[in-house]
Amino acid sequence: MMTRTFQVIVALFCLGWLAKNLVVPAVAYWLYQDDYVALASQCGEAMDESWFAQQAPELVDDRSSQVQLLVCHEYDKTRKVMLSMGLSESVLAYLGLKALETGQHSAQEIVEQHRFQQR
Repeated sequence: MMTRTFQVIVALFCLGWLAKNLVVPAVAYWLYQDDYVALASQCGEAMDESWFAQQAPELVDDRSSQVQLLVCHEYDKTRKVMLSMGLSESVLAYLGLKALETGQHSAQEIVEQHRFQQR
C-alpha cells in the first residue's frame, strides 16, 4: 500500500512538473506570440514617434505621440503574462528580434527622418 501511494505521489509530481515547465510555457508561446510581436513592433514605433515629437515639437503633435505610447502598456501586460506563464527572457528576446524583422522600415524611410527640414 505504501509503495503504491508513493508511486502515485511521484507520478503526480512528475506530471505537475512537466505541466508547469513544459506545457504551460508552450501554450503561452502559441497563444501570445503573434500579439507580442505586433505589440513590440507598435511600441517601438510609438517610442520613435515620441522621441521625434520631443525633438521637433513644432512639426509633430506631442499629444498624439503620447496616446500612441499607450500600446506600450499593452505590450508590458502581455510580456508579464508570458513571463508569469513560464516563458524565459531568452524566448521573449527572440520574439522581440522577430518583431524587429517584421516591422522593419526601408532605408529610405529611416534616412528621411534624419534629413534637415530647415537650415
